[in-house]
Amino acid sequence: MGSVYSSREKVSNIDIKAFVKGDPSPFKSLDFSTYQVYELTDYTLRTPLEKMDVFNELLELKHDCELWILPITEETTSLLKEFPKDETYETTASLFTLLSSFKEKVERDRTFVVAPINEIDELVDAFKALGFTMKEMDSEKLLSIELDELE
Repeated sequence: MGSVYSSREKVSNIDIKAFVKGDPSPFKSLDFSTYQVYELTDYTLRTPLEKMDVFNELLELKHDCELWILPITEETTSLLKEFPKDETYETTASLFTLLSSFKEKVERDRTFVVAPINEIDELVDAFKALGFTMKEMDSEKLLSIELDELE
């Protein structure tokens, strides 16, 4: 894995790996027979202090796992497909429709939880308890994710 930045000083069971543009997709070397992957998103409207508190709670999880943060460029309209259809959806949809009228593509980070199959269920429950949305990913979709190229 090329330019991976990892922050594991054994203060936590979570190993955070941030990939950068130009890296090969990390999913191509993942053993899907022993690891399972979920996409982690946060649709809550937390304040920065609330985000810090939740992050500190994540660092205290008891199971080993990795958080992979990948830079992705995609069509602006594709983001709408992921947003929950709740009371804020119409406002969010209007904003993204406006954005897509002058910007076809948007850069963003996608975060994935990678863990051994025998530990993933408890981790997913813990992340959901903290307000995160967890989406199980299949290997076919993961293998199709490409990181942005260097410019």
